[in-house]
Amino acid sequence: MAFEMWKEIIEYGRWAPSPHNIQAWKFRLVSESQAILLFDPDRLLPGTDPTGRFTAAGFGILLEMMSIAAAAHGLEVKVDYLGVSLDSKQPTHTPYANLTLVKRTQPEPFDRQLILDRRTSRLPYDDKPVSPEVLAELSEIAAAYGNELEFSVEPKQVEWVVKLNADTMFYDMADPVARNEVGGWIRFSKAEARRKADGLAAYAMLFSGALMWLFVRVNFLFRLPGIYQLVRLFYIRSMKGTRTVAWLSGPYEKPADWDKAGRMLARLWLCMTKHGVYLHPFGSVITNVTAHADMEKHFANPSRKHPLWLLVRLGHSELPPKAQRLTVEQLLVP
Repeated sequence: MAFEMWKEIIEYGRWAPSPHNIQAWKFRLVSESQAILLFDPDRLLPGTDPTGRFTAAGFGILLEMMSIAAAAHGLEVKVDYLGVSLDSKQPTHTPYANLTLVKRTQPEPFDRQLILDRRTSRLPYDDKPVSPEVLAELSEIAAAYGNELEFSVEPKQVEWVVKLNADTMFYDMADPVARNEVGGWIRFSKAEARRKADGLAAYAMLFSGALMWLFVRVNFLFRLPGIYQLVRLFYIRSMKGTRTVAWLSGPYEKPADWDKAGRMLARLWLCMTKHGVYLHPFGSVITNVTAHADMEKHFANPSRKHPLWLLVRLGHSELPPKAQRLTVEQLLVP
C-alpha cells in the first residue's frame, strides 16, 4: 500500500510543536484508513516532565493539527487512546493510540496552510500590544475547551513575567537534572540542528552556540557575580518590545485533560498565526517548582477555578527562524 493520504497528513502533523522540540511520536501505517500512533521512550522527558503531562499535551497538538490537515479531504482523525502512560522505561516504540480516518462531521474553520506558517518567535517584538479583538477571539477558543485565558498589557505585569522567565532559566540550569535533560536537547550549531532535525536550536533562540554550550557545560561560571547579571540582562533584552503576556488555567490532572489542553493550544496557535501574531511559551516557568509557585502567587485570583498551566508572551515580530523537524520517513516504523 502507498498510504499516500496518511503520509500527506503526517507531513502537516510533523510541524506540530512539542516540548523542547522532542517530537516523541512515531507512526505505524496499517491501512488507507487506519494507523497506530506510538511514542518513542528515548524522546521523553522523565526528569522535567515525569508524569508526561506536557508531552501528552504535545500529542494533543499533533493530533488536532493532523485532523485539521485531513479536513481538505472531508476527513478527520478519530483517536482511540490505548490507556498507556508515556513511560521512558519502555524498551522500544510503544503503541499509544489507534488512529482512523473518518468522514468529517463539522466544517473546519482553519486552513491547513496555517500549520506550515505557524512558528514560535523568540525574537524581540515590535512594541505593540496584541489587539483586543484578537485577544477576545483567543479567549473564546479557550473557553470552548473549558479553559480560561487571562492576559495583561500593563507594563509592570509584562516586565514581571519577562524577568520571571529569565530567572527560571537560571533556576533550571542550577538544577543538575533539568540542566542535563534540557541541555541534551540543545543543538549548539546549525549543522547539528540540521543533522538531528530536533531539539532547541541555538540559532532560533538568539544565543550563540558557544555561549549556550558554556551555560550548560560550565554552568558554575554563570552563577558568579557580574557574569550572572550580564547574561540575565542580555536574555531579558532579547525579549524587548513585548507588550502582551497571557496565562492559561484549566483542568490539567488527567490524560484526557492534557489531550484537550493540547488540542485547544493547537487552535489558539493557528488563530494567532491567522492574525500575524507570534507566541513564545514560557514552559520552564510551569515545570520549575520555584517559578511556578511565584507565578501562582503573583497571579492569584480567588475566582479562578483551576490551576495555571501555561504562561506566554505574544505579539508581532520579524519572521523567526524555522525549527528543524524529522521527515515523514523518519517518523514511520514498520
